Amino acid sequence: MRPLEQFLTPINAVFVPALSRLQSQPERYRFTFLRLYEVIALIGCFFTGLILALSHPLTIVLLGPKWEKAAAIFGGFTIAALCFPLANASSWLFTSQGRGRDMLIAQSINSCVTVLSFFAGLPFGPLGVAIAFSASGLLIRLPVSYFIVGRCGPVRTADLWMTFLRHLPLWIVVFFVTWLTRSLVVDLTPLAQLLICATVGLVTGAAFICSFSPQRQVAIHLFQTLRELKKVR
Repeated sequence: MRPLEQFLTPINAVFVPALSRLQSQPERYRFTFLRLYEVIALIGCFFTGLILALSHPLTIVLLGPKWEKAAAIFGGFTIAALCFPLANASSWLFTSQGRGRDMLIAQSINSCVTVLSFFAGLPFGPLGVAIAFSASGLLIRLPVSYFIVGRCGPVRTADLWMTFLRHLPLWIVVFFVTWLTRSLVVDLTPLAQLLICATVGLVTGAAFICSFSPQRQVAIHLFQTLRELKKVR
């Protein structure tokens, strides 16, 4: 979770003040937020689907064979890695709209759910904790955040769900194609599995994005933004 926090911190620092300045322009506020939210959802679905399918060879290649049992725990946390950036980005709405009370309520509920998920997973060991934490994030904490933040303001709960669900098929396709590919090369070394399956997964994800308009438009916008930032530098 720490790399995700480090990735999102500078985005928070730039984007929250920008949204705050747009409070008097509801339509522009909504458009600006959802445009970036689409990018976060697209990237999250792409890479968490890929990493979940490759959690075993990835763990062995990066950490060595002694860490093999940690691969399942790492895989269990990938769902949390999908939900965390989405929940974090939705909190920008609380901050930019000055809704401290709503933010306190949402975070208090989600903190209690997190603690309860740890207790629920403890009887099943570290893997149980990882799965319980991730599952509670997808099934409880993210819906709670969406519901509370979307009760008022330009961005509604339905907007957040539609953005998330629009890109969920990308996760499904990338995960299953990569997982099926790994099942065919499971007898190879972990490094060979990782190289082959990661390539197949990346190509599959790229093909999916190019084939469907919602994902293609988000990717085009992302590349245009990166190109503009490069020119500014």
